[in-house]
Parts: sequence; structure tokens; C-alpha cells
Amino acid sequence: MGIRLVRMDHPGAVNAEAIWEYLQSCRARPEDEAAGLGPLEDCHSLDEVRQSGLPEVARQARGDDLPSGFVPALQFAAMDPSGKLVGMIQLRLQLTEALLRSGGNIGYSVRPDCRRRGYAGLMLDDCLRRAAALGMSRVLITCSPSNLASRRTILSRGGQLENVLLSSFGQPVERYWIDLHAEASRPKNGSA
Repeated sequence: MGIRLVRMDHPGAVNAEAIWEYLQSCRARPEDEAAGLGPLEDCHSLDEVRQSGLPEVARQARGDDLPSGFVPALQFAAMDPSGKLVGMIQLRLQLTEALLRSGGNIGYSVRPDCRRRGYAGLMLDDCLRRAAALGMSRVLITCSPSNLASRRTILSRGGQLENVLLSSFGQPVERYWIDLHAEASRPKNGSA
């Protein structure tokens, strides 16, 4: 089992239909969290994915003319060996006060029918390597206390709990830092 992270800011890198199908799959279970979607989170049709979602992904990657509160970010699709989009992960290259509280540098989600297969850990491993290659020394990842799978993934990659804060919606958010220098020297266990 393996995945390949594909940067979504390049035209045609990921099929818009696959993205739309992924979004629908994640939304089919309203109780699920679907983080790491970036500007695609606001897309409610295939046309919106094409006409606003993907252009906004490219704009965020370039850091061009971003609205207040937005930061440069890289959006990735996780593709399995068959070419199926199994997850998405976003690397935010800076932190605002709001992202420091909730959201952090990295957000990710795994397609509901592909969970419990280690994809989140593989995606996070690759994203952490990319963050280190970009010169980042540490990253903040947040999750809900009820998201036990995400907590396990973060902890297994060296995440250190700093604290639990309330989000702007009044929900508790666990805040974990991962030191990328320590991460680079830690052996990978492949679990998630």
C-alpha cells in the first residue's frame, strides 16, 4: 500500500470529477470531519470545483492577493496506486492568530470508505517532509478531542500536545506541535 501526493495547483493535476466525487463522499456522513479541503470546502457542485475551487487552490499556492485572514497554502490530493483519490491534505505556510488557535499548519481528511488503512499517516509523513524541505522547523496540527484516529496519527508522528483551547465556535480543539528536525531523525513505523 502506498500513496502519491499530487499538488493540486497545477492545471489538470487532479481530475475535477474525482475531486467532486471525493467531496460528495466526505459529505455523505455529516457526523464526519472533513479537514484539509482548503477552498474546495466551499464547493457545492462540479462547476464550482472547476470555476472557483481549483483556481483558488492555485491562487493560495502562489500567495497572490489573498483575502484578509488567508495565508499561502499548498493543497495536495492523495492518490492510491490505482489512481483513486483517497485523501486530501493542506499545508498552510504561515499561521494567523485564528490558525494558531484552531486549524494549524496542516489539515487532512481521508475518504470515509478508505479509512483505517494508514492513509492519514502516509499523507502526514509526506506533508511533514515537504514542510521541512520548505524550511519550516515545526508545524501545528489541531484536532477535535473526539477524533481519536487523528489524535493517534498526530501522536505517532511525534506530536506534542501543547493545550486544549476553545475554537471560535466554542468547541474544544487539541493543539499539537511536531518538531520537524526531530521528525526527520525519527524512524517511521508506518502506522496511522
